[in-house]
Amino acid sequence: MPVPHQEMRRIIKRRIRGLEGTERVRMLKACLAELPGYYQGPYGQIRRWVSDLIAEAETRKAIQHQESFFLPKQGAAQIVLVGPPNAGKSSLLKALTGRQVAVGNYPFTTLRPVEGMVVFDGAKIQLVDLPGLLEGAADGKGGGRAALAAIRMADAALEVVPLSPEGLSQGLLVEAELHREGMAIPTGIVATKSDLDGAGAVLADLRAARPEQAIVACSVITGDGLDEVRRLVWDLSGLIRVFCKPRGGAVSRQAMVLPFGASVEMLTVTLNRAWLGRCRSAHVTGTSAKFPEQQVGLDHVLQDGDIVELVID
Repeated sequence: MPVPHQEMRRIIKRRIRGLEGTERVRMLKACLAELPGYYQGPYGQIRRWVSDLIAEAETRKAIQHQESFFLPKQGAAQIVLVGPPNAGKSSLLKALTGRQVAVGNYPFTTLRPVEGMVVFDGAKIQLVDLPGLLEGAADGKGGGRAALAAIRMADAALEVVPLSPEGLSQGLLVEAELHREGMAIPTGIVATKSDLDGAGAVLADLRAARPEQAIVACSVITGDGLDEVRRLVWDLSGLIRVFCKPRGGAVSRQAMVLPFGASVEMLTVTLNRAWLGRCRSAHVTGTSAKFPEQQVGLDHVLQDGDIVELVID
């Protein structure tokens, strides 16, 4: 004799109380399997109710998984580290930012995104270490959908390819997943573990496979190439650093961070919009100037490292 349907509903509620995620789904499916084989009447209603609870729990679980991969942007730009498991992404993040992270010589040391800051003359770039991507990530394998969503929201990506015997093939598989998803963000390649035996040959193969791509080789063990990686991070950010100099004063050590292609006018507005009507020109020293302290107009396009003295009436 089946349990009265009112009591069965109460039993199910007690069994799932306090459960979330996978455990809640597992318990609900167990309850569904134990129901009498009635699909009409009160037990049919209970069956549909439990099925709805399963769908709701699975949706909530998927949303929570996506949210666990979301890190709000901080600093001037966000760049994600993308690569296969055990590529050296966590070690690279630690070397570049000083962030203490779990590092191991086994796959999936990183299970959730971890961030750190790289500082360039006061300009902060956020680096995010994502869990390793697997072939089939675009189909959800290994939490791939959540990781790909995080990549899509970033300003740029560093593909991390280990210079190990299997590293090149693994890196190309990750690249294929990114292309499959139509990723259009700026991308550079960091070839890690350059201290390994045979790394030079793998690097040559990588350069041959990706002749159009900026590739920087490095080792967190020896420190070789890390400065070049930092430069690549800055170049991918799409930003420039401009140093202001008040009339008769010293050059500021703190850089103003502006988008690539910014003009003197944009710098003026960033500093103080009220100055725009009073600023007629500027003196510029640096890459964008033909000579030191060149007098330029507001439409003059600045370049990274320029020193600017605004002429304000």
